[in-house]
Amino acid sequence: MVPCLIREDTVCEKVDGQWKTYCSETCHWTDAVAFRPEYEGRETPNMGRLTGFREWETLHHDRDLADIITELGYVRDDGKTLIGQPHLQLDDPKKLWTLDHMKGIQFMSPNVLLNQMSDAERESHIADYRLNDMSKIA
Repeated sequence: MVPCLIREDTVCEKVDGQWKTYCSETCHWTDAVAFRPEYEGRETPNMGRLTGFREWETLHHDRDLADIITELGYVRDDGKTLIGQPHLQLDDPKKLWTLDHMKGIQFMSPNVLLNQMSDAERESHIADYRLNDMSKIA
């Protein structure tokens, strides 16, 4: 779970012994209350049993982005060009992003980093995050 672009709506709470961020109170409630083995006294054995990996970014923490993209299969048949491109100029191979553009970028999970912080660091980080204006990000 990661926060969304409406930063002032971000919720940061400890759930199942781990600090997590949520995009809203509703998102937090869904994970921390509704998707439990029991809800309001009734067993809910199938709630929250999502397929695949939850918090996939935690699985790839501190890994090279090019390796992650390759493992996930987001590379074209040539073995180097990314499937997703930041533009629609697909007819010029020189303008296409490749694994070389991603190599050396360490992917860091916000969930892991949040749990590595002290209480004071986490509180300061979340407060700064909520106040930070998205228009300042390039």
